[in-house]
Amino acid sequence: MKTSIQLQINICNTAADVLPQSAGVPNTSAVSSSGGVVSTDQPSSTNSDNDAESFNEWRPPFPRLTAYQDCLSLAAAWGLGMHPNGLDDKPTGASQAQSPSEDDSGDGKHNELLASCPAFRNELGWEPTRRLALSRHTFDMAHTDAHECETWMREHSASEAGILEDVSNVYLGGRLCAARQPKTVIEPQDIGSYYYRHCFISKNHIEYLGMDDALGPISVSMVREIVDRKESYSIYRMIVRISDQKTIRVAIPEEALSTPEGTDRATRPLMRELLEIVCPKISFGILRPSIQSPRVEEIIMKIDEQPIYTRYKIGIMLCKNGQSTEEQMYNNEESTNSFDEFLDFLGQRVTLKGFEAYKGGLDTRGDTTGTQSIYSEYQAHEIMFHVSTLLPFTPSNRQQLSRKRHIGNDMVTIVFQEPGALPFSPITVRSHFQHVFIIVRVHNECSDNVTYSVAVSRSKDVPPFGPPVPKGACFSKCAEFHDWLLTKIINAENAVHRSKKFATMAARTRREALRDLVENYVGPHQNEGASKIASRFLGGSVKRKERHNPKPTNHVLRGALSWLVDVHDYSTNTRISCVLGVAQDWIVLLDRPSGTVLFSTPTHSIIGWASSDIGFYRLKLYYDHGDQLLLRCYSESCTDSELNELIRRLEHVTKGDEAKEMVLRRLKTTDHWGFHVQDEGVVTDVEMYQLAWKAGIRQGSRIVEMDSMPISTLSFDKICDQLAVSECVRLLMISPSSDGSPRRGCEDPNCPAVKGIEQMLTPDAFAKQPITYHEMFRQKKLEYPTNSASSSPASSFDERTFSFTANKKSLEQRANNILNNRPSTLSSASVHDNMCTLLNPPKCLNRAQSDEQLRSPLMDELNRKAPLSARESTNERESGELVRIQTHLERTVQEKRALEMLAQQLRKQLIQERQAHDNTKREMERLKKLHEKK
Repeated sequence: MKTSIQLQINICNTAADVLPQSAGVPNTSAVSSSGGVVSTDQPSSTNSDNDAESFNEWRPPFPRLTAYQDCLSLAAAWGLGMHPNGLDDKPTGASQAQSPSEDDSGDGKHNELLASCPAFRNELGWEPTRRLALSRHTFDMAHTDAHECETWMREHSASEAGILEDVSNVYLGGRLCAARQPKTVIEPQDIGSYYYRHCFISKNHIEYLGMDDALGPISVSMVREIVDRKESYSIYRMIVRISDQKTIRVAIPEEALSTPEGTDRATRPLMRELLEIVCPKISFGILRPSIQSPRVEEIIMKIDEQPIYTRYKIGIMLCKNGQSTEEQMYNNEESTNSFDEFLDFLGQRVTLKGFEAYKGGLDTRGDTTGTQSIYSEYQAHEIMFHVSTLLPFTPSNRQQLSRKRHIGNDMVTIVFQEPGALPFSPITVRSHFQHVFIIVRVHNECSDNVTYSVAVSRSKDVPPFGPPVPKGACFSKCAEFHDWLLTKIINAENAVHRSKKFATMAARTRREALRDLVENYVGPHQNEGASKIASRFLGGSVKRKERHNPKPTNHVLRGALSWLVDVHDYSTNTRISCVLGVAQDWIVLLDRPSGTVLFSTPTHSIIGWASSDIGFYRLKLYYDHGDQLLLRCYSESCTDSELNELIRRLEHVTKGDEAKEMVLRRLKTTDHWGFHVQDEGVVTDVEMYQLAWKAGIRQGSRIVEMDSMPISTLSFDKICDQLAVSECVRLLMISPSSDGSPRRGCEDPNCPAVKGIEQMLTPDAFAKQPITYHEMFRQKKLEYPTNSASSSPASSFDERTFSFTANKKSLEQRANNILNNRPSTLSSASVHDNMCTLLNPPKCLNRAQSDEQLRSPLMDELNRKAPLSARESTNERESGELVRIQTHLERTVQEKRALEMLAQQLRKQLIQERQAHDNTKREMERLKKLHEKK
């Protein structure tokens, strides 16, 4: 990487590279894997020199002017991902474990279902999740070396990231945090393949084709799209297809071109300039326009949509008591009751003869592959199962080739184990195609308490895929397990297609299709004018006019603009180099050089950012419930210009704001801070003219750090204790929104993820809740009409709050005293009325409320209607006590919910222990019978 200045850091003597303990990171290493020192201006990398050279070769020249449509396009533009260079003769799949040249001994993970196998990686249900951000999940996490993360799972929000600019008007997600989104999701394929269908077909577009000596066949599509007719704002959409490389799909603003807007331009100069902005590695001289034929569009559409799969054929083998090898399972002639129960649960049993849906290679005319099979449809995907006991059995053939001919050619195989089966190992299977094995073992078969244990083994070339196997890996027979298993099956085969062998095969097919397009559908060569004449007759060329740099655009592009950044990986406590993509709807981080999406979040989840003084890093990005990303932009000029552009982009596409630092001091610990705060740092009330008010804290502000400790890593009790004993506190605050409400990355103010509980709630379920936070806020604003953001009392939010005017012990004592001293009031009404009275006490005014509220028309009307004696009889102290009682009751209700969840978990554990006890009892009885026979 070329840099103007390279400053070297001495890790041993430089304290700036050490993160404080309060930030959740004990140390930040700037040393590469080779032991060398990394430059402060050079992105960190643990890759080989060849990867770095490939990366530099494909770096986009103008990453802030080209808006990328999807993650794969963004990775391709930066040269990320695998570049197939031909197939080798090395065995793949299950046969790879038996290869004498294979020096990989496996990961050593095993259990009663699955044995460790060379060249395979096992997923048993205890795999950690790789998280880049600092949160409660990573704060106390035992950090692991980066090379041990091969079997780690990605966050579901990262694994399902695909489209960055939605051009098909499809709803892409809700406004809940990642912890509340469904985790059983089908990981997207190259859905950007429909970009050509949505934005080019049926529009006036042009195609250019050519053959490059080094890059191979090339196809470029371009269309002009008017975004805003009133402002005369247009963009040029382009698709660049380069032989084996991934497809690049981008949008470039028209105002960035050298020619003034609105002027007519010839096609070739326009295409030349656009290509120099997007991918200057391509020589425009080799490109020629294609012929005008519908056949060209049809071929291009097939090339683009080649990676999309909606039909799958999956093998299922029965493994009985004492069996473990492939040959034993193939020779199980008849099925069993537990196996039939599982098959009927997995899909529907269909008659093959005359079957018109997806047949998966089975004979639907002559019954040569059996009479029945198992078929399933799930979320627009069709799955045909090749069941070993439903395929023809040949008594004289020990290898059962009629069965292996189908199951042995499937990429994903389910091994159904009955009680007593031996641990399965892929080394017992001979196949170049079987790359993933999903082992399912039944417990308490054919009963109401039937359960299934699951483990997964995949070839080391297959990337990890979700949904992750949960801890314990034991499912009951329910719809949840059905959806989980089918999703795991679909994601498994899609992951196999991304492995080296199948990616190389797909790239070869794509290259040959592009070659056929270039050779047979190129139009006549157009006259290039003076340059062509000079080259052909004068033996030289006319000097081309130097192109000026593109103009900066003032419009917000919907696609992803990109930055090269270094990010701190809190899972491994290391600095990694990534490509940051910021679109109008999504923010993603792509690993370099693999191109894997490591982080993804919608832009509405961003609540703010702040300048960082933690060693190497320069920016903190806060999202969801205050989770924190720590990063730095790479800059060739060694300035903050890249960082400033990133902040401007965040201001345009998010509703976040820059965090500001505030320092509060009090003379003694018994003095009041003068504000109330909620679990995730939201300020719910500020007492006017008190310490917090004078410092500038307002209702709706959000505390993201307290004394350099991120709020997302602190519990509510720790926040209270810290503020109770501190005489001076430094707060990093994010101001409220324009309407006075706090900035939230999750619309649910009572989200259990604040307490570290990842309880799934779908967007549909959340939408059916009786009241949303914003509706609640608007109702409370109607009760207290004011222009001040800090005039609402602490009881105006249905959240757990804390007033820093008294300690917790005195609060609970006073609440108990109030409850004990009011027997007549409580006995005169129903329980519901009493609870409503306690949770919604009378709203009396005090000195902490604003002058605007005192002068409001609503309060004047109330004062006119109320008699003087009633207004004077309002007891201010009693109101404060009722507010504290409300806090105590809310805390009790939340503790009750937590106890109920704990009880539910204990019930599940008890059921599992009972099942294990029953299994042990049956096994002892079996051994006793065997002993008696002997």
